[in-house]
Amino acid sequence: STSRRLNLVWICRDPGLVEHWIQNINFGKNGYVLIYYTGKERKLIIRNSLPSNVLIFNGRPDLERTISGIVHAIASGEGLPEEMSKKVVTQTPAELRSKLLLEKALSIYSLDQLYEYTVKASNYYNETGEELVNTVNYQGVLSTMRHLLGEDAARVEKRIIENFERVDSDGDCLMDHSQFKEFFDLMLMTDGNKEAKSLENVRSGLKKMNTCRNIFESGRGSGKDESKDEFGIMQYLHGDANGRFQSKNWSMLYCGGSQPVLDSLKTYKKKY
Repeated sequence: STSRRLNLVWICRDPGLVEHWIQNINFGKNGYVLIYYTGKERKLIIRNSLPSNVLIFNGRPDLERTISGIVHAIASGEGLPEEMSKKVVTQTPAELRSKLLLEKALSIYSLDQLYEYTVKASNYYNETGEELVNTVNYQGVLSTMRHLLGEDAARVEKRIIENFERVDSDGDCLMDHSQFKEFFDLMLMTDGNKEAKSLENVRSGLKKMNTCRNIFESGRGSGKDESKDEFGIMQYLHGDANGRFQSKNWSMLYCGGSQPVLDSLKTYKKKY
């Protein structure tokens, strides 16, 4: 027996129609649901979080890139939709999530920029009346953590306090730049091999989700070489006789009356 996947590519300009179906239909986990909203009337109102294999984009798709992206993601195993369905971030413990958020912050801001922000925050919360120069206090550090971690700052506040106290060796509730760096190093430190492995798994999952979203993003294929096999799917479609992903095992069903879409699909079939 064989198992088949059903992937949906939906181009729709009616916001109410899109909102109705995504709130009332369980699309399953073993296929991609790619919704390209082309409406100009208003933005979509999505009340609940969507499964990770249901992606919504604004604008029309590059159909060749979208279909090839689906084939590549599934045939290569690099972007299986059921793996995308694991809620990588929301199901990650706050301790791990806070480390990922701090890593992301340090990829955007330098430590010097974060320290400068924390000095300003420390002076804002300073009740002594004396301006702090190149020094930060606990309230300033907590303000920075809340800014970077959002709601997770409250969930890991115990760890923030513990690390602050470890760095604040003289107990004056103040840190200089080198101590601030040490504090960040402690916040990023993993607690043993198990946590390090868990963190790496989450990073891998996030990378897969970002990669898949980039593949299907509308407009990303503009200006490409029409003769090029962007994702290298020929190796799967024209594989050996026993190849699971040969072109004969893929089918496309189009429901609609758009001649340009029909022409694109015919061109795709002829090319691949």
